[in-house]
Amino acid sequence: MDMTNASEVVFDDGILWIIQEWDKPERVQCTNIVLSAEYDKPISLADIERDYPCVRKVLFDDALKGFVYDYGNHKEGEWELVGTTKGYA
Repeated sequence: MDMTNASEVVFDDGILWIIQEWDKPERVQCTNIVLSAEYDKPISLADIERDYPCVRKVLFDDALKGFVYDYGNHKEGEWELVGTTKGYA
């Protein structure tokens, strides 16, 4: 279990999935954002927490690596790094 400081984790070049869950499990929404370091403003976990109040999970892939974060899984209001990926390339 790796608790993460939300303001220090920044995504700037890759594919970001934000998974939100409302009051019922069947009400799940996934937002997909493609980020370009050259054209887009970086997004932090703190930004996601603020802009997506029902966030439960964030997945991010760049060309060679990726990360999976859960929000509020063990302790309300905290991000936890729960996995990694090999990226999309």
